[in-house]
Amino acid sequence: MTKPSIYERLFSDIPDMLAVIDRDHRLIMCNWRGGYDYVSEEKRIGGRFCFDVFYPGQGRPCQPCHVKEVFRTGKPLVSEKHNARIGHLEVRCFPIYNEHGELTLVAEQLCNINQRKTAVENLRAREAQYRTLVESQVDLVCRWQPDTTLTFVNSAYCRFFGKNRQDLVGTRFIDHVSEEFLGKIQAHVASQAEDPRLASFEVEAYNHAGERVWQSWCDCPIFDENGRLLEFQSVARDITEEKRALERLRESQARYRHFFENDLTGDFIATIEGRLIDCNPAFLRIFGFGGRQQALEQNLLDLIFQDNAAPVFFETLRQQGKIEYIEIEACKCDGTPLQLIANLTGECDEEGNLKTVEGFLFDNTDLKSLQKQFLHAQKMEAMGRLAGGVAHDFNNLLTVISGYSQYLLQKYPDEAMKGCLEQIVKAGEQASSLTSQLLAFSRRQVMQTKEMDLNGVTADMEKMLRRILGADVELAVLRDPRLGLVKADRGQIEQVIVNLAVNARDAMPDGGKLTIETINIELDEIYSSWHTGLDPGHYVMMSVTDSGCGMDPETMSKIFEPFYTTKETGKGTGLGLSTVYGIVQQSGGHIYVYSEPRLGTTFKIYLPRIDSPMHESSSVENVSLPVKGSETILLVEDNESVRDLAHMVLSSNGYRILEACDPQEALQVYENYNGSVHLLLTDVVMPGGSGPALATELRKRQDDLKVLYVSGYPQDTQAIEDPETRRDGFLAKPFTPVSLGLKVREILE
Repeated sequence: MTKPSIYERLFSDIPDMLAVIDRDHRLIMCNWRGGYDYVSEEKRIGGRFCFDVFYPGQGRPCQPCHVKEVFRTGKPLVSEKHNARIGHLEVRCFPIYNEHGELTLVAEQLCNINQRKTAVENLRAREAQYRTLVESQVDLVCRWQPDTTLTFVNSAYCRFFGKNRQDLVGTRFIDHVSEEFLGKIQAHVASQAEDPRLASFEVEAYNHAGERVWQSWCDCPIFDENGRLLEFQSVARDITEEKRALERLRESQARYRHFFENDLTGDFIATIEGRLIDCNPAFLRIFGFGGRQQALEQNLLDLIFQDNAAPVFFETLRQQGKIEYIEIEACKCDGTPLQLIANLTGECDEEGNLKTVEGFLFDNTDLKSLQKQFLHAQKMEAMGRLAGGVAHDFNNLLTVISGYSQYLLQKYPDEAMKGCLEQIVKAGEQASSLTSQLLAFSRRQVMQTKEMDLNGVTADMEKMLRRILGADVELAVLRDPRLGLVKADRGQIEQVIVNLAVNARDAMPDGGKLTIETINIELDEIYSSWHTGLDPGHYVMMSVTDSGCGMDPETMSKIFEPFYTTKETGKGTGLGLSTVYGIVQQSGGHIYVYSEPRLGTTFKIYLPRIDSPMHESSSVENVSLPVKGSETILLVEDNESVRDLAHMVLSSNGYRILEACDPQEALQVYENYNGSVHLLLTDVVMPGGSGPALATELRKRQDDLKVLYVSGYPQDTQAIEDPETRRDGFLAKPFTPVSLGLKVREILE
């Protein structure tokens, strides 16, 4: 094929419309392709104006005219135009020169670019969407090179750093990162170059206000066709608030854990099956666990919810959500009983089924023990008051019985009646001894206290104790050579030792050993808190320990009660240990017992220690004083029988007697009497007033009035311990006619 034929074939087959136009806008030739086949055949004749062919009716060249522009400049031209029939076209015009180099023709190529135009518009739309999406993000979006130079930033990035886009693009973002992260970022870039992946990391940066903030970055590496790392596209989210919230959460958890671990109550979380989820050290201590692992292996239901009570607790928790301040009988891991106060809360699932139990336990075992001790002390106090009241009334009866019987023996020494009267007197003395024991228990016995050394008391009593105990009981006495002094009634302390020794001997029927020990001791607040009524301080302790049969807890709880005895009927009054208890209490001390069956018994007596030289009381020989007298005595006694006895005894001894049954009547009798009253003989406590108050009132009228107090309720001696009345005398009931006469004479002398 010749070149002309090739050119003709190319001209005719090219898909775009190709036309040749001269300077006069005449269409020299055209292939009528590219959608221009709509031009009719009659218009395709050469020599017609191009604007008449393509734009019929226009009558003039187009404005602008691309052909005209090429003829003007002599240069090729590429532009776009729109044809109503075809649509968007790309116009390419090329100059054609003749053999003389003159520009005579212009070739115009029209390419249909509708698809490309649509693609470009779509691309622009998608780009606009992308830009809108990026610019509207609250997250920071940027592109940056491996040296951290920024190539693109969105509006959020600009707002965060307080700069415009021009100020940021071209700068290195590493300049806004704290120094501790520089190495991490460099290592991150290097690792992405070797192992590209979508990665995220956190950095600490500074915002426009200079505040330190946290950001979470997600990076996507971008490579060229040769696999060279070009840049990163990154999205960052401000996680400062999340970081702060997480830190607050951690602090809260740390505070909770600190509180949980250091709480004095036993805290735990467990499933309803009894599996322990967590517990604090106080829980381990309460239940005696050696460690947390040991506790986690223990079923909680075996310790706390005993006696099949767990379902009841769980149902209550399911319905109410919590149980407050309930008392639970539990046990330690070794089986030791526990008394607990518990607060329980339950957590249920979505269906309302109980899942877990949280508990806060307080060990109430010691407090329960103290409550029992306190209740026992209250019981003993009430029984003491009862015993004292009985003794008071009984003393009045004994005063009358013994007084009249002794009076009859002195007045009528008839041999026929003497034996009967002596038996009455003897029975009265025995009854008086019983009354003394009741008063000792009730701590209302008259005491003659003085400073004494318990070592000396035990030494003086050793021979007597060996006779009491018998040959089959070994006696060991251990004495502290530096023992302090105590203030007590020696006779009563001796009675305490004897009663304890007799009690120990009865507990060792087959023989054994009795140990008496004295020692100085200092009790701290912890020890005293475990023993009701025992204050911290310095004490002298005397312990009496036997190797006998011992006692069970039930027996120990009753041994100090009056008339309680474990001996056979007729072999014990039940007043021995109650007397010991009363004497120790009245002496300002405390007594505690420790015993177990078959392991013996120990009584520990604590008496307040006096670290001072012992003052020996000078002994005064008893001198027989004259019984007779002639003075006037105001006798005030509410018990008529006792008053009649005293009146008879004193009248028979020559005294003038003025009688009254209570303080009010006594004042009237005194006011109506014209003479002098030498002695006020009065009961201490009476209906309508007291003896000391009456004495005080009468001494306002007669300063030299002498007073003798009489009472069968020797607690009333406290009334005459006042400095104003300490010079007055006291006579305990039951008294005899002789003791009354001697005491009256002693006061009047």
